[in-house]
Amino acid sequence: MKKLKIEVCSGSECTMMGAMDIIESIEGLKSLKQQLRLKSQIEVIPCKCFGDCKNGQFSPIVKINDEVITNATSDIVMSRIIALSKMD
Repeated sequence: MKKLKIEVCSGSECTMMGAMDIIESIEGLKSLKQQLRLKSQIEVIPCKCFGDCKNGQFSPIVKINDEVITNATSDIVMSRIIALSKMD
């Protein structure tokens, strides 16, 4: 089983722009893993500021196995996790 390491910036700019909502959505997705037939182990890691937000211009920032998603939303991150989890 492959592993998805999901790092969510929890610096002040990213938190103000919805990082905690993204973390909650990922945790909810983990509980639906069997119903969605996801083939990956999902690890969520809140991280200190990545330093890439440019004063909120790119916040929130999420990394999925080193793939960077700027201006992340729960929908964008969930879609990417599901797509990566269903890949063989």
